[in-house]
Amino acid sequence: MTNINTSFKKVFFSFICLMAFTALSVTTGCQTSNAFKVPGESSIITKNIASEYFTIAEGYADLKKYDKAAEYYKYAMKNKSLRLSAYYKMARCYALAKDYKNALEAYEKLLKLDPDNKEIKLSLAYIQGMSGNTEKALNSYEVLMQEFPEDSSVLVNYINVLIYIGRVEDAEKYLKILIEKFPDCSEIKTLSDSINSQIDNPDSNLGKKEENQEKSN
Repeated sequence: MTNINTSFKKVFFSFICLMAFTALSVTTGCQTSNAFKVPGESSIITKNIASEYFTIAEGYADLKKYDKAAEYYKYAMKNKSLRLSAYYKMARCYALAKDYKNALEAYEKLLKLDPDNKEIKLSLAYIQGMSGNTEKALNSYEVLMQEFPEDSSVLVNYINVLIYIGRVEDAEKYLKILIEKFPDCSEIKTLSDSINSQIDNPDSNLGKKEENQEKSN
């Protein structure tokens, strides 16, 4: 409860600051041509406003209002020094808000900017799966397993996608590999239960199988 109150206060205070900066910006814009202008004043105001947008976005993210957070991170990108950080956080908020269309576009751009970033690659593969591009997600995870063979999370997510599209035999095969390589992995039981559920109810994922085949074609 304390964290929620703190986040709310952060958003509220930033809104007050933003209104003050906006008022200052309007006043500056209404100056006559003969009025004295401070060099760089306009860019400083814009930068300060963008910084307040970033703070508001952080507050919304803390409150798990990810759609609003993404909106304000986008505004914060007007500040060049915050642009990359704001873009990354905006992309993450799109994913957390399950806005996979915008998340996919954002993470693809991030990967072009930082092609060796492991976390971006992992996030992109996950979003591909969640947005229905399961075959593309599987291909991404197969590449990631070769790049990061000692990262159990890659293998876990790969198995989850296999289960999601109903490829139970493949899921069982890779679960055995997971158990052999990472016997202490906390996800083993959950994955095993999911696979057994698929075996006991083979028709439960029939719709997803057909949907995946249509998208692959």
